[in-house]
Amino acid sequence: MRFNGGAPLSWSRLERILSGRPGPEPVPVGHTGTPAGGAYGEVGEASPPPRERRLSTVPFAELHAVSSYSFLGGASEPEDLVARAVELGLGAVGLLDRDGFYGAVKFAEAAAAAGLDTVFGAELTLGDKILPVIARGPEGYKRLSHLMADAHMATREKDKVAYPPLELIGDRLGGTCVVLAGWQWVDEIDHLIDAFGAANVVLEYEVSMTPEDADRHAALDRVFNRAEHLPAIVTAAPAAATRDQARLAAAKRALARRESLAQAHGDLHPMGANWLRSGEQLARMLPGCEPKLAYSVELAQACAFTLDLVAPELPRYPTPDGRSEMDHLRGLTLASAQFRYAGRGPEVRRQAMAQIRYELEVIEELNFPGYFLIVYDLVDFCARENIMCQGRGSAANSAVCFALGITNVEPIEAGLLFERFLSPDRDGPPDIDLDIESGRREEVIQYVYNRYGRDNAAQVANVITYRTKGAVRDAARALGFAQGAADSWAKGMTEVPDAVEKLAAQFKGQPRHLGIHSGGMVICDRPIADVVPVEWARMENRSVVQWDKDDCASAGLVKFDLLGLGMLEALHHMVDLVEETTGRTVHLWELPLDDARVYDMLCRADSVGVFQVESRAQMGTLPRLKPRRFFDLVVEVALIRPGPIQGGSVHPYLRRRDGLEPVEFDHPVLEKSLGKTLGVPLFQEQLMQICVDAAGFSGREADALRRAMGSKRSPAKMAALKSRFFEGCWRTNEIGSDVAEGLWQKIVAFAAYGFPESHSQSFASLVYFSAWFKRHYPAEFCVGLLRAQPMGFYSPQSLIQDARRHGVTVLPVNVNESGCEARCVDSYTIRVGLNLVRGLGKDAALRVEEAAPFADIADLSRRADLSVEHVEALARAGALDCFGVTRRQALWQAGVAATEREGMLPGLSSVVAPSLPGMNPFELMAADVAATGVTPGLMPVEMVRSALSAQGVVPASELLHGVEDGTRVRVAGVITHRQHPATAGGVTFLGMEDETGLINVVISVGLWNKQRVLARTAKALVVRGIVQNASGAVSVVADRLEPLAMGELLSRGSRDFR
Repeated sequence: MRFNGGAPLSWSRLERILSGRPGPEPVPVGHTGTPAGGAYGEVGEASPPPRERRLSTVPFAELHAVSSYSFLGGASEPEDLVARAVELGLGAVGLLDRDGFYGAVKFAEAAAAAGLDTVFGAELTLGDKILPVIARGPEGYKRLSHLMADAHMATREKDKVAYPPLELIGDRLGGTCVVLAGWQWVDEIDHLIDAFGAANVVLEYEVSMTPEDADRHAALDRVFNRAEHLPAIVTAAPAAATRDQARLAAAKRALARRESLAQAHGDLHPMGANWLRSGEQLARMLPGCEPKLAYSVELAQACAFTLDLVAPELPRYPTPDGRSEMDHLRGLTLASAQFRYAGRGPEVRRQAMAQIRYELEVIEELNFPGYFLIVYDLVDFCARENIMCQGRGSAANSAVCFALGITNVEPIEAGLLFERFLSPDRDGPPDIDLDIESGRREEVIQYVYNRYGRDNAAQVANVITYRTKGAVRDAARALGFAQGAADSWAKGMTEVPDAVEKLAAQFKGQPRHLGIHSGGMVICDRPIADVVPVEWARMENRSVVQWDKDDCASAGLVKFDLLGLGMLEALHHMVDLVEETTGRTVHLWELPLDDARVYDMLCRADSVGVFQVESRAQMGTLPRLKPRRFFDLVVEVALIRPGPIQGGSVHPYLRRRDGLEPVEFDHPVLEKSLGKTLGVPLFQEQLMQICVDAAGFSGREADALRRAMGSKRSPAKMAALKSRFFEGCWRTNEIGSDVAEGLWQKIVAFAAYGFPESHSQSFASLVYFSAWFKRHYPAEFCVGLLRAQPMGFYSPQSLIQDARRHGVTVLPVNVNESGCEARCVDSYTIRVGLNLVRGLGKDAALRVEEAAPFADIADLSRRADLSVEHVEALARAGALDCFGVTRRQALWQAGVAATEREGMLPGLSSVVAPSLPGMNPFELMAADVAATGVTPGLMPVEMVRSALSAQGVVPASELLHGVEDGTRVRVAGVITHRQHPATAGGVTFLGMEDETGLINVVISVGLWNKQRVLARTAKALVVRGIVQNASGAVSVVADRLEPLAMGELLSRGSRDFR
């Protein structure tokens, strides 16, 4: 590398530089061809980004860029690299992320919009070396994708790759890719030529502006002079789009080495990392490199292509007698419809059969029968294996889905619009979400792998990005701060230093690693690696593609959502438990939906553990909504959502329901679509119905409007649809432009947050079923929830205390009576399970359950194969009280487990506990909390109630009827959860519980900041504040927080939510 452009410094200029006297202004680091000094402007002044692509005087293509999808490697999003490349006037950019095409779709979409040529490749991890490879067109992309997929899958470990030797790599790529041989490969150039062929090896001169460039370029020059047939290119090897992001790249690379920036400084670029450069810059940084710059453009032209890949099709569904998929689907649907609609009225049956025939025509027109058959196959598998599942989302709008048993919401009587689910103008396949009981979802996922093959099926990835806590924690680690300080700042307990805060701001939103989508799977008729590499996920026997759901959709991969739902698992347990304890078989879909006792319970907000309506906001709304029929639950599910809350629909609806304001419509024609929600739009389907009723839209047109108003709004489409809407309003109902404008504005505003009614219908059924069990079978309800943990808002302790308040007797853990999970003794008695004992573990709990009953501790230790630690854990939990010893005596005798083992003679140990002091009730309660997290016999706050009453602390049960609205009170309890929702304007909500019930505490921003540490960390509190109970829902607006004496012993901790 030659400094000063290769020209010698004159003595006069050197003297001026050394003496600090003014001279010619130096060229700034970020200079891109503007006059000297023009790149800076005034201090603090930001120059606006160029609006047009700059014409470069030195053509250049950057073929070795790394994005933020080289996790903990690059600092810039693919879109940022493209934008900067356009600014610099580059002819093309090659994206080479590490061992994958993680950012390929985002890169391709951004480049297509900007008119920039794209080259695709990857950095292959070959032991300690990195081999950059770029694809020559689609065939090279396909082969490189398969090579990387096989390297990932060969290890059977996440984030590990194992490539074959260079010769086999060259054979697999077959001349369809080009290897970029940098200075690291100068000693193995001949090996690379033998493996890949001389036509596929290009020397790569990296310009890093460090002193090492001189030696590295000299070594490459020797190879270049020796092997004159090898072409060469120049690269800046950028890990960032601009200099501003270089420090973030350095921080990431230091973290990847498990070091701080200071520790890794000697191994990192002095500026942090390289960034994108223009051809002019590189020509000045490496004089004489013009031929190499020119060849980079030539190579880019040979390799560039657009990523409009031909996506695999769905696998063909095996049909009997060689029938077509459409004929098979039609026969299945019509036959199933006779059974599913047998109990409906004749008019509903007539409408349903007509609707089914129409839907089948649309499915045939769009060529989607295979999609529906695959979903039907999954539902049928669940039915055969007794796995509870149901379709939800817009699929509930389809009579075909109802007939096939995919959904359980009947769309004809519910008045749901099919076009919300599927219309002939739809760009891609429909979206059917299958909710599967969470404990058995893995069986369905593995069924998909087994049926369609590991190569042809994979889960969709979820790109985990930095959020505030993770960004602060990693920024602190990168800057060398202690782990304790990083945790404190991340949790918001102390102020974050400026340096950490600035770096964390750069981390936030950046990709961190690849996770698994909550349920998305892609299924193809050929290997998925034709389009995108597949790799192992962290979970056992799970493989994922390297793209998220949006990238998969852009590439044409069809996604099936197999979602785990804890409430379905809990309901399955409840059904089984009712049959075990009473002999009654409950069929959920045969339950009457008009049980007044269930609605009475919900009107009281007695909904702890009930699906979807157990949150603070839902429990505060139930007494105001006063649900008396099933549709009220549909409204309740849709009402408390970020969209309706932000859209201002909640309070108008509740006021109209209470008769506090009249039900009005902007035009009488809206009564059909908005009548059932009192003139307040709540559902997306209502938006579409307004268009149909007011402007005469067809279902297809209405769905086109809904999609045009989605997250990717098209101004051109919106303008055309607005004109069509105004014309239709006048032609259909003679609605003038003023009223039409009002309707249009309401539609536009509502489209941003509307919730699908079909989704609410599906969830509302689960609300009712779970509430029905809570009202009629409280013990089975509680045990079902305990067996499905973790799920919902409440911990096992809160669920058990709620069951006790409903008359259920809770028996403590006992090695001779308890199973691994909680059990129902009868409909009003439950026994706590061994799985709650801290330090025991599931495997040991299962061994205890299988071997029970036991004669003594020695018998338990031997036959259940328990260690000393296991026996001690059981002793602390009181599970050994059945042997006639106290907890302290049982702990003393736990050492017997050391010799009572398989293969040893029994009875060799003789451990007799001495007479030890007993434990008082408070100590026993504290021991239960520490050992299991639950207290079966009492609620911990009961132990301190007398002291609290003496201080004037009011129990939760008196806040609604015993205290007047607006009264200042003091309440106390253990904290069940903390919430800081984005829609609450910075307000924090605390859920608290005492022995009489739950308390909702509202903490203002000022009070939170004033008492942050106490509010953030306390397990139990005394709160002073103002009671608000006029609406029938109780809240305490806090003005002071106090620690509760011995509160740390009353709870294991809270469940905190964003």
